[in-house]
Order: sequence, then C-alpha cells, then structure tokens
Amino acid sequence: MSEDSSTEARHRTPLSRRGFLGLSALGLGVGLGGAAWGPWPGAAVGATTETDAGGLRFVVVTDTHANEEEAARLENLRRVFAAVDAEQPQFVLHCGDITDYGSDAGFAAYRDTIPPGLWDRVRHVPGNHEIRWDTSARERFQRWFGPTSYSFDAGGVHFMALDPTQALQEPGLFGDDLATLRDDLAEAAGIPSIMFLHYPLAGRNYFVNDTDELLRTIEPFPVRGIFAGHIHRHEVDRFNGLTQVASTATRGGPFYLRVTERRGDQGRVLVVENVTLGATDAEAATAVLLTEIPLEVPPGGTVPIRGAVRAHPGRIDLTAVAGAAAVAVEARVYPQSVFGTIDDGTWTPLEPRGSSWHGSLDAAALAPGAHRVQLRATDAQGVRRHETVPVAVDGSPRTRTAWELRVGGQLQGALAASGSTVVAGSTSGRVVAVDITGASSYRPRWTVDLGPVHRGAAFTTDGDLVVVPSADHRLTALDARTGVAAWTSDLGKPVMSTPLVVPAADGDRILVAAEDRLRCLDARGKTLWEADVPVRTAGRAASDGARVYVGAGDGRGYAYDLSSGAQLWSFLTNTRPDKYRQLIYGPWDDWVEVLSSGAVLFSTVTDAIAVDPVTGDELWRVPGSHMFAPAVALPDGGLLLTTEWGVVSVVDPATGAVRWSTTAVPRVVNAGPVLDPGTGAVWLVSVGGLLAAIDPTAGTVATDRQLFTANTFSTPVVVGRQLVVAAQDGVLRGLSI
Repeated sequence: MSEDSSTEARHRTPLSRRGFLGLSALGLGVGLGGAAWGPWPGAAVGATTETDAGGLRFVVVTDTHANEEEAARLENLRRVFAAVDAEQPQFVLHCGDITDYGSDAGFAAYRDTIPPGLWDRVRHVPGNHEIRWDTSARERFQRWFGPTSYSFDAGGVHFMALDPTQALQEPGLFGDDLATLRDDLAEAAGIPSIMFLHYPLAGRNYFVNDTDELLRTIEPFPVRGIFAGHIHRHEVDRFNGLTQVASTATRGGPFYLRVTERRGDQGRVLVVENVTLGATDAEAATAVLLTEIPLEVPPGGTVPIRGAVRAHPGRIDLTAVAGAAAVAVEARVYPQSVFGTIDDGTWTPLEPRGSSWHGSLDAAALAPGAHRVQLRATDAQGVRRHETVPVAVDGSPRTRTAWELRVGGQLQGALAASGSTVVAGSTSGRVVAVDITGASSYRPRWTVDLGPVHRGAAFTTDGDLVVVPSADHRLTALDARTGVAAWTSDLGKPVMSTPLVVPAADGDRILVAAEDRLRCLDARGKTLWEADVPVRTAGRAASDGARVYVGAGDGRGYAYDLSSGAQLWSFLTNTRPDKYRQLIYGPWDDWVEVLSSGAVLFSTVTDAIAVDPVTGDELWRVPGSHMFAPAVALPDGGLLLTTEWGVVSVVDPATGAVRWSTTAVPRVVNAGPVLDPGTGAVWLVSVGGLLAAIDPTAGTVATDRQLFTANTFSTPVVVGRQLVVAAQDGVLRGLSI
C-alpha cells in the first residue's frame, strides 16, 4: 500500500447500524491491521496515484457471484482480475453480489481469483446475495471486507460506498443511514461525489423502497454519478443531476468497466468504457464507450419538481412546476405492490398550462389509505428529474388507525403479545412494550435498548418474561412488567432467529438458533444443550413436547430430542444439485409448525411439506412458496396457508387436501396472517402495506386499506379489538377492528 502526501485525507468514525465509516485516502482507519476485520486489511483505502494525464483511472466490476463449486466461473474471474491488474488502476469498485450466498467458502474462492498486488485496491459493497441469507448480521462480510458503508477521496472526487441491503431480505432501504449520508456529503465540502452500491436507483428500478428520500437527501450536493449492478445488464440513466451506470454481471463473462478522467469543454469528465476480454488470452480485448459522466456540471437542464396532489373520489388531480427546460411531465401512482424488481408501468402525461403542468390519475382501483404519486420531468436531451409526493385516498375501510408510536430503526421481527402487552424490537436495538387498552388506545409500559433486533421476541408461558434475540450475540430475558433484564445469555454468534418457548414439567424450555447452532435454555437462561444445524437457520423451531424441529440451510428439516438435543432424523426438502440451491430452495427461514394431526410442516419456496414426527417420512405436500408466512390453525380444524405471492388456501392438516384457494394480496414476506378470535376473521398485511380481511369459512377476501408506503416483514398481533402492526419505517401502529 503506497502513500502519497498529495492525496487528500479525511478520517471518520463508524456512525450507523451498517458501519458507515469514513476511510482516509492514506489508508487510515479501522481495518488497517487486518486482525479486526479478518483475512485482509478491510476497506482501508490506499493512496491513489496520478495517471500520466494527471487524472483518475479506476475499474468497476459487479455481480461476480463467486462459488467454490463453479470452477468455470472462478476461472473467468481470474482472467478478469488479471487483466484489471495489468491496467494498474488506482482502485477497483465492486458493486456487490460478490458471491452466490455469502459463505466463507465463497468469499475465500473469490479472494483466490484476485492477484495479491490488486487485492488492497478493491473496494467492496455487499449485494443482496451477501445479505439475503446472512445470519451473521454482516459480520461475515465485515471479516473479509471491512465496513459495508464508507467513503474516501481520490483525485479530487469523493467516493461513497452505500449499503441499503436489509438483513435476511431481498430489496433495499436506506432508512436512518440517510442522515449519515447527508452529513458525509456536507463534510465533503462541495467536491463532486460518486456513489457506488448494488441496486440501481430510480426510473423503472424499484429495488430500494425509499429511493425518493435518498434523492431528496443528495439534492443539495454535487453528486454526479452512481455505479450499480444487480440487473446483470448495461443501463445508463441520467436523472436528478447525475449519471447512473448499471453494469453487466462479471459472472456472465470477461467484462469490466474502465473509467478514466478526461478534461474538456465541460471540465472534468469520467469516460466509462465496457471492456470485453477475448475468447482466449491470445485475443485482444475490446473496449466500447458506454457513457461519460461530467463531474463539474450536472447533465441536462431539469430542475427540482414542485408537485401538488389532491385526491377525489375515483381520481387524483395533479399540478407540477418543473422549470423551463422540461418538455414533458408525466405521473403515475407509485406501484406499492412492486417489490424488489423493475416496473415500466404506464405513465400519464400532464398538460402544460402557462408555467405549470396539470392532469389527473385514475384512482378507482386504489384502496383507501396512504399512497405516493411519482412525477417525472424530461428535458430535450432526455435527462429526467424524479419526485414523489404523498397522497391520502379516502374511502370506507373496516379498520381505522387509532394510534402510532415511532420507535425508530426498522421493526422487522414478528410482534409478540401476552395478555394486553405487545412487545416490538427494532434494528436500532430499541425494544418497546405497550399495553393495549380498549378499541383505540395504548399505554407505554417500558423502553429498553439492546443490540439490533431483526426477529421477533417470545413470552414465557406465564407471561412474566419476554425473551428478545439480538444481533450482538445475546438472548435477553426482560421482566414483562418493568423491562428490567432478568438474565442475558451470550450465544457466541448473532441471534437472527425467533425464540420458541415450550412448557415442560420442570419449567419452560427456550429454543433458539444462532447461525448454525440450536440451543435449548431453561427459564433462568441456563443452556441445557446445543446441537448443530447445518449451514444456517433463521426461522423458528417447533416442538411437540418430545421433539424439536428446525429448518436448515442444507435443504433439510431436522428433528432433535427435546430433552437431550440428540439428532433423530432429517428430511430432504429438495434435490437441488449444489449447496447454493439447496440453501435457497430449502427451509432455512421457515417457522416450522406442528399440526393438529401431529404432523410436522416444513415449508420452502416451492412446497409446504408435512412429515411424520417420528420417522420423518413425507405425508403430503402442497405446491407453493409457503416459507415466508407462518401457517394459521383455524377453529374449525382447517389450516390456513399463505404463499409469498399472496395466495391463501385452507387445507386439511391430515391430508393436505385444499378446501379453497384465492389471491388475497400482491406479495407476502415474513409478515404472516393473524386470526381475530373474536370475529373469526384473518388479517393479512402485504409486504407493501395493503391490509386484507379473510373469511376462512367462506373463502372470501375483502381489501381493507393501504396502511403505509413502507414495507413490512413483521407478523402483526390481535389484542382485544385492536390489530397492532409494525413496519420498516420504524412505526408501531394500532388499528381499531
């Protein structure tokens, strides 16, 4: 690692839950020594060297998807990184999806493809493939690469590595990190900035749910470019004063982006070329101009849009002021049902009238509640400006929002309830308890701060304690009345699963997994036994009082003896040919269920499978991606199953025979249905915040309201006459039902 006293240097400290860390261009900061972060000195940034022309010269790669079982893919990466090393760039930006599923073996295989002299110049951000199945709460990534968000200066440009990935989820969210990002840009003192992250933003890209908030955050600052990956193709987009370049996947062939600085009429410009190596090393590489990124002036002439919206029965009226450069202004209702994918949709053109633009959107099909309207203005060069405006649509829903409590962070885990008390945990580490009173109010009981909470808590059978898992390796039992810690157990690894409490003759048993270890504790926090769970697990165990059942990352469901932890049997849920697919098509994130028939239900993204509790033999299976929503036992003996795609079915738990099936909501991820024992209705919240009421006897569904524009991965609870719901916006809500 060279040093250059002419290179600007700033040193910052960790500021956010994801480890947003400023790293100086001199290699100062956390990770330099290697021991703190693992096999190499983290993301410490070495000094850049000037090219002969005196400007920046770097490389961008993305979506390498290294996999120790894919020899041809690894050989392709060796060729690519050897060619990159020969170019001697000042640094390399990697936009994520480094590996297929974020395993140490995958990271080691990836590391082995990079020449030793290049390694310290590669800057990484995680992709969804590093975090989607990561039960280490980013610790594995940090051991190999250092912090997941950081910034550095090189050649008079401020570079920012962004990490909007969400633990154990597919799409992204910036959330509280936006404040840190704003502070970092302010400290950059007006020099042009380039961001790199995994997901492309804006336009037809709906991978990050608060992209609109990010664009507002960076608006006052000279952010001139974004490099991204994820979509496995080249895509150049110019919007909101910047140029975004999404690159094709290096996994698919010998591709990378070469970025060099040029000075011309527009001042400093980054020239982006796509480099493709020859079919063999004897054949010359080809370089094709992809785009240019001006550093000193924004592209196009659009200015921020000022929009006003008003909802009327069946329509939304809009007025927008978009500046003199706009030649077209269009609008659409934000597609809240679109989750982590692209959507071209249909945009409605607005009509110019003087200095403003006017029009209406059809709102007849919208559920009452919270929505967003997207506006985009386009200038004569095709450069766009995006803005999003909130709008409330009136209607007559069955429920009404009675109260809201802002907790902060993301409320990702399932809610826990005992009597009138509801407990919610946040990724910020804050845990709150509230008492539900009547049909429309609540009373705060206590608030405590622990490590980051990504999964639900569980009450002991007497309701005296609530057991909370946290990513700081701890399982903490809190007094349900006061919030005072009764005991804490260090499990040695992040606790990214939901505990299960099982009554026993001599007191409760608490079953919880930390990465690849299942642990059984008594009600005083003493560990009674531990057992291996192959690869990893993130769901919740089940027990029939004699055995414990867990879904694992090797594609199998396992049974253990409750008293000793001895493994009794395993059941293979899929026959996929490699470790990666065995994981993602297996029950790794399943809330395993013991059915009224005594059978054990393991669910995956392809099937719900009932097996014999004694032998592990298959009894029946129902096709569908049922893993992401816990099943609900109905009073009439039926079993309500919910797929990831919002299809609900009632089946016979003894045979799997389907009584009825229908689509309830667009998409469901971890936020399962909940039964209202008072009315028999089942409430289901989609991942996009759409609430539906299901009549399990009649097999009918009534859409109720759009609760919020955040995503939710948290199963709600019914307490008395209230439905309590949590979401990724950090707000706990009570609905009168």
